[in-house]
Amino acid sequence: MAGKSAALGLLLCGVGLPITDAPGATPRKPAAIRHDDRKTSAARAAAAARARLAEQRRGAAAALAKGKAAAAQAKQEAERAARRADADAQRASLLSARTVQATTAVQNTDKQAADAAERLQSLAAQRASLHDAMARDVAALTPMLPVMERLALYPSETLLAAPSSPDDALTGLSVLRGLGAELERHARGIRDAQDRLDILENEVRHENDRLSALRQQQKRQQDALAAQTRIAAAAQIASGRAADQMSRRAAAAAARATTLDDALARLSAAEEAEDRRLDREAEAARRAALLAERAPAPVRQRADDAARKARDDAAEAAVPAGAGLGSPADGAAPVQGPVAVGFGGQTEAGPAQGVRYAPPPHATVSAPCAGRVVFSGPFRSYGNMMILDCGRGDRFVLAGLERIDAPVGGRVARGAAIGRMPDWSPGAGGGRPSLYVQLRHGDRAVDPTRFLQGGR
Repeated sequence: MAGKSAALGLLLCGVGLPITDAPGATPRKPAAIRHDDRKTSAARAAAAARARLAEQRRGAAAALAKGKAAAAQAKQEAERAARRADADAQRASLLSARTVQATTAVQNTDKQAADAAERLQSLAAQRASLHDAMARDVAALTPMLPVMERLALYPSETLLAAPSSPDDALTGLSVLRGLGAELERHARGIRDAQDRLDILENEVRHENDRLSALRQQQKRQQDALAAQTRIAAAAQIASGRAADQMSRRAAAAAARATTLDDALARLSAAEEAEDRRLDREAEAARRAALLAERAPAPVRQRADDAARKARDDAAEAAVPAGAGLGSPADGAAPVQGPVAVGFGGQTEAGPAQGVRYAPPPHATVSAPCAGRVVFSGPFRSYGNMMILDCGRGDRFVLAGLERIDAPVGGRVARGAAIGRMPDWSPGAGGGRPSLYVQLRHGDRAVDPTRFLQGGR
């Protein structure tokens, strides 16, 4: 019976009928069919995996292409931002450069007025000397005038009034003759001095009139120049450039310093920190713009605007302040007047770390290099002080001004007006105002003399 069941099982298996182990059990598929099912499932899974891999590859390729496109677009936008920043800097420098010719004219007038004032002072000294000489001659003549007057009116009576021997009379006549010659010489000297004094008085009046005209011309020129400078400064401020804001923040940090060295160190540190901040903001704005690509249009637009502004700010801050001082022709004397103390000269504080000029009254001060103003305002005992960044680590410090016309962050051309010196009267005594000029390369003071000889 058992053999029959086995044979029947083999027969049923051969015809593909399900086999049951026992009555009521779930039928099982034949092994061959089960094997085919497994192969089919594996093939479907492999196909799905291949499809997913292909999709991933397509997504990666699309993302790579999109990344490359975004990088290329970011590069193009950065280049455009850099070009805009360069154009803004050039426009700012051009506005300042337009004042250079007017500045030169004002400084020429400054020199003429100073020359006229010195000439007037010299004439006044000559006049005083002549007055002193005439006073001495008059003082010498005064005691002899009564005797000479009596001799002139009553010669015989005067001689007979004091009886004497013939020899004494002849001696007296000789003395009188010599005295008369001496008196004549003194009188002639007084007349000549009076003639020279009259000429000097005319020259003094002429120089006074000339100086008055020069002072009026100087004021007109300075007023016109100040108006041009304000226009150039307003144009730069109105642009709202990030470099201006960065410079103002750096200048505020420098203003808290206690020494000039400390101020320059704080200025450099603040500028470096501002550069890093702007770079971080530009990168954050770029990422925000990428994340907002699938956002609604208004959100996307705001993100793009923020990214563009951040790029522009970073590009503007990256524009160099200037080309630096490569040769003496890159600098110029900032004011008319002689050098009172040269670099290295002895002062109460030791060897001079800069140059000190003795300018004329109300002299116009010009930029000794092309660059950007990074500090402007009162500073400790220096009075009104300006720090001008020439680029490549070169900075000019100018101190002692009565007024500063160039704002912090403003770009100025070499020779453009940046301020004015105090007024003073050469003949009134008191201390003469001076302009202190120091050149810094990095963190050390260097001799600026060769850079202050260049013409405009």
